[in-house]
Amino acid sequence: MNLYIKKISFLLLSLAFILTACETDDSIQIMSADPAFTLEQPGISTVFLNFGTPTNPAITLSWNDDLTGSTSYDVEMALDTDFTSTVDLGNSSTNFFTINVQDLNAAIRNAGVTKFKDIDVYLRVVADNATSNAIKYIITTYPTDKPELTSPSANDAFVLSIGSLDAIAMTAEWTDVALASDLDTNIDYNLQAAAAGTDFATPISIGTGTNITSITATHSDLNAVAIGIGLVAEVAGDMEMRVVAKNTNSNENVLERISETVTVSVTPYLASFPNLFMVGSATTAGWNPDNNNNPLFRNQEVPNAYVYTGYFQAGEFKLLETNQWQPQWGTNDGSTLAVNTGGGSDPGTFNVATAGYYTYNFTTVGESGTFTVTPFDASGVATYTSIAIIGDATPNGWDGDNDTDLTQDPNNPHLWYLNDVTLTNGGSMLIRANNDWADVWRYTGSTELYGTAVLAGDGNNIPFTSPTGSYDIWFNDLDGSYVIIAN
Repeated sequence: MNLYIKKISFLLLSLAFILTACETDDSIQIMSADPAFTLEQPGISTVFLNFGTPTNPAITLSWNDDLTGSTSYDVEMALDTDFTSTVDLGNSSTNFFTINVQDLNAAIRNAGVTKFKDIDVYLRVVADNATSNAIKYIITTYPTDKPELTSPSANDAFVLSIGSLDAIAMTAEWTDVALASDLDTNIDYNLQAAAAGTDFATPISIGTGTNITSITATHSDLNAVAIGIGLVAEVAGDMEMRVVAKNTNSNENVLERISETVTVSVTPYLASFPNLFMVGSATTAGWNPDNNNNPLFRNQEVPNAYVYTGYFQAGEFKLLETNQWQPQWGTNDGSTLAVNTGGGSDPGTFNVATAGYYTYNFTTVGESGTFTVTPFDASGVATYTSIAIIGDATPNGWDGDNDTDLTQDPNNPHLWYLNDVTLTNGGSMLIRANNDWADVWRYTGSTELYGTAVLAGDGNNIPFTSPTGSYDIWFNDLDGSYVIIAN
């Protein structure tokens, strides 16, 4: 009996528990999360802005919006967590936003940041008066401000003197915010000059240096620059100047920033410049400095501007002023000239990787200068059987059946020379091909023993006003260049 009563008690107790549990279930409320507007945390929060890839994405943002249901989101940037001063980076109609390298760099630089490395940047998204959380990036930017020339000033005048060759004629100075930055990079500066109105189509370097803020030029150096850009001796002319800043990042990308132009007046003095002769394995003379080495030709308007268009063998070459090894011109960096005048170290070579036709342009400035090289297409140019001089300045006068022939270079069919020919003062001459009046090169106004003749049916003869004597003549039928050198 007792066992039966215990079982009934247990059953009643269980039933009471079940009824109690049912009452508890009826009182439970399932709570859903509040609607949220959340900007997702980035996987990478450190960003290096590479100026070599300006249109690549710099940052991509994404967010969840269960709050506003908006289709228009504004992305804001600030330099502090309170967003004291905001910068609008752009708008998106979706929950994604991307900004490229150059736009983000410009936004940060324009926000007034004075450093370039490890800049704390905060981003958030705003829609329908709701604001997301903010996320932080640490960003390294690059400079976009131009260097600024502070000296000389516009319209300053410089009158150069041959009696003050080594005295300082001008000191150019500039400021550059990038130079005092924390980027820990080298910045190369090039102070350039050009004739006014040429838009620096063919600039000439006054000087170069790394991590500097000034360059000085002597009377001799600045005179060579002035003559090199085409200013006339003894006449004041306008020279435009600018500073070009370049730095290279770890990806070998080069950032170039160019200052505004300053125009000054320069009066150069009359100066002479030597002929330059080629020597090296890329040339016919080889590495023999006294082997009928062919000269560079000259710009008849710019006496320190040299040019040579012709065939080069694969190899190397340098430039000499005489048949001795010094003065010797070359390059140490592949873009500027260097010279050993006789007491220093010889410069490096000009290198020709592939045999072919090239045009080299050289401009000497003191013991430096610049040069360029470009391929030349000679495939459609006429090749002549003979080239000769004719005229009363030449040995055989105007005898059309007895021209004074030049010799064709064995490696370059367009280069011709004549050694030890007697030329007569007061006479004139023409250069013609194949003993034929149909192919005659005529005078274009040079007052020097060099210039560029023009292939024309009629026109003026080339006058010879130097003393009667023995001369070497070199002629290039590719461009009509000639040079006459006294022995």
